[in-house]
Amino acid sequence: MATYLVTQATGNQSRWVITHLLAAGAKVHAIVRDPSKTLPDVLNRPGVTIFKGESVNFDEVFRAAQGCAGVFLNTFPVPGVELQQTKTILEASKKAGLKSVVVSTVMAAGEKAMWDDAITEENDMLEYYRSKFAVENAVRTGGLEAWTILRPAFCHYDYMLPTCHGNFARLASHGELDHFYDEGGRMPQTDTNDIGKYAAAALQDPQKFAGQAIEITSENLTIEEVRDILVRVSGRDVTARRRTPADGEPVPGHRFQKWANVKDFSSVMQSAKEAQAKFGIPFTPLEEALQRDKSRVLECLPAKV
Repeated sequence: MATYLVTQATGNQSRWVITHLLAAGAKVHAIVRDPSKTLPDVLNRPGVTIFKGESVNFDEVFRAAQGCAGVFLNTFPVPGVELQQTKTILEASKKAGLKSVVVSTVMAAGEKAMWDDAITEENDMLEYYRSKFAVENAVRTGGLEAWTILRPAFCHYDYMLPTCHGNFARLASHGELDHFYDEGGRMPQTDTNDIGKYAAAALQDPQKFAGQAIEITSENLTIEEVRDILVRVSGRDVTARRRTPADGEPVPGHRFQKWANVKDFSSVMQSAKEAQAKFGIPFTPLEEALQRDKSRVLECLPAKV
């Protein structure tokens, strides 16, 4: 069975990719910044070989890429660094003889008309989207035989520790979804497991998925709908409250919520619907995803007093 290179291997998305590759009988070369730290369980499974490395270090990536057929590319979202990571990984992969790349970016990254505007800049999202757009262009022109782009929306792990802190400052401490959504505001939701499914499928059958940019989202939910799902899954008290200036400095994820208030994601949802029909891999509703990972949801939310 083939071997595949996975970057940012300790991250949530990469872990699901590795899970599905191993389930298919493949082997994985996993790049980890510090192997001396406690690693996620999936990285300790048979079939996974750990390589110490940084995504911006050509020699380290090249060493890990030896013997691999394709690469899952997941970058750290810092403008400038993100593109440098992408180019380094692509160049090292090409030199090592890899044939395909699957990259994860963000929903609507290819719809420049949606984000290349003053509103996006006002919400401090323009450089973020420009960076993702540049990553996609680098992948398309990177010289590998096949490329596939996956575009997740708001990932389900962002309702869990530790990433909830960057999206809802009071969720873990108070069971509160403190947010900036306007009434009726919606956000497309992504089960990270679905990223793993599609990435593993594309790596194993690169010609079927070659040249495809796939929006990965199941539902476009209001924050009240998300709250109700968290209550049903956890059996605990969860509230949703719009933040005010008295709440202090917002966390990074709040800018995405403000931006979502003025954007129409119907094209994203339609594209996702078409992808499911085309490839036969259904997307998972948020409630089903959180129910599957209920232990992590309970770990995040305060227990009832």
